[in-house]
Amino acid sequence: MQIIKHPSPNRTIGRQNQIPDFIVCHITGGSFTSAINTITNPASQVSYHYVVSPYGKIAQSVEITDTAWANGTTNSGDNRDNKHSTIPQVRTRRRNANQYTISIGFADSVRGELTPAQLAAGSELIWHIRNQVQSIYGLTIPMARTNIIGHHEITPITRSFCPGPLFPFEEIVQHDAPALEPSQENPSPWAKEAWDWGITNGLTDGTHPHSTPTREQMVTLLHRYHNTLKSCH
Repeated sequence: MQIIKHPSPNRTIGRQNQIPDFIVCHITGGSFTSAINTITNPASQVSYHYVVSPYGKIAQSVEITDTAWANGTTNSGDNRDNKHSTIPQVRTRRRNANQYTISIGFADSVRGELTPAQLAAGSELIWHIRNQVQSIYGLTIPMARTNIIGHHEITPITRSFCPGPLFPFEEIVQHDAPALEPSQENPSPWAKEAWDWGITNGLTDGTHPHSTPTREQMVTLLHRYHNTLKSCH
């Protein structure tokens, strides 16, 4: 997957100690080029982390570790107040939702309908984002509608139309994981020593370091570790 960098000045460095656990889908209201022009223009005061074109091109304007300006909420009682959100976590956190969300803008979309190339690229991008969040923060964002959401679920009064009634949420969350990128075949630098130890001691075969384990895999891992401890006595 190729991602083209178009850095935006419309961002806040860091996330105020928040970990991103929601991926928010938007429609940009214009073409891929116009969307990039808008989010890289300081006067617009708007940005997404990523933009996806109808032809499957992907642009990144804000790093995952920084805050994009796409889902701003308040506690001031106005139309963007957190209390209006249909997402319980948004209502109870009472923080600017930008701080714990990652935003994707889908360009040239009418009522949220995506082209096949756009749907495929967007789905693969979401898997990429989830892998990045797991690597950076140690958190797995569920591939489910609870955490892959629309802008209208955060601010339903001001953005009731975004991303639109035709947006294919179900197709996205059911999309199979893409083939691993080369960078995902190796453990993160902070985990390499422990990963190598696990391989040496027979706790793992050394494959898929970024995959989420099932409960039976975790029990098997603990059982292997228990047997390793017994063999040391």
